[in-house]
Amino acid sequence: MQTPPYHAQWHPHAMTAGRTCHDATYPVPLVDGSTLVLPLRPLPGGEKAIALLMSNQTGFAVEGALVRLLTGMARELAPEVIVGVPTMGLAYARPVAENLGFSDYVALGHSRKFWYDDALSQCLTSSTSPDQAKHLYLDPALVERVRGRRVVVMDDVLNTGRTAAAAIRLMRVAQAQVVGITAVLTEGWAWRAELAHTGPDVPGLVHALGHIPMFGRVDGGWRPLAGT
Repeated sequence: MQTPPYHAQWHPHAMTAGRTCHDATYPVPLVDGSTLVLPLRPLPGGEKAIALLMSNQTGFAVEGALVRLLTGMARELAPEVIVGVPTMGLAYARPVAENLGFSDYVALGHSRKFWYDDALSQCLTSSTSPDQAKHLYLDPALVERVRGRRVVVMDDVLNTGRTAAAAIRLMRVAQAQVVGITAVLTEGWAWRAELAHTGPDVPGLVHALGHIPMFGRVDGGWRPLAGT
């Protein structure tokens, strides 16, 4: 079966998300009463699906609306620095930092440059590439941007929470004060336990524009799975 083109929509008003069955899309209620409509994509095996946010494939209108909302959310946390989590979190961290009037931001990365220091890295495994061990790096040249400063870590979707947890650990090594973890969406609740491993108060630092469950196949489409 051919995969349909990626298409996400943003609507400035609320749409019904409470119905029990969904066919091709899922309307995500956002914190300001608007709605982000995402395509549903089956996972391997075909019995479960996710509401897919592909931040580097959304239209500019959708991206602009999400950046505006994230900027307001971040502003309330009074950060001095925005730290972007790769890969998709970088799509939001840069414009949010610019909207806040900052002269720069900090981009974490998965690729090790030859001048990097292994002390400024954290090992993690991606949920989309579970067989490939990855590392999260902070460029040593950027340490002084975060040392002793109020930092907001920005991601697109929090699901397993592994990358966000690694980012928190990196910020601690760099002696930064993390005052918030912002994301467009949380997905399921596994991230809570992962972040709690870095400290019992860390899950409480999470602020998201909306939440998406996981979905199970039923007659006529997809139904949100209980507990997600």
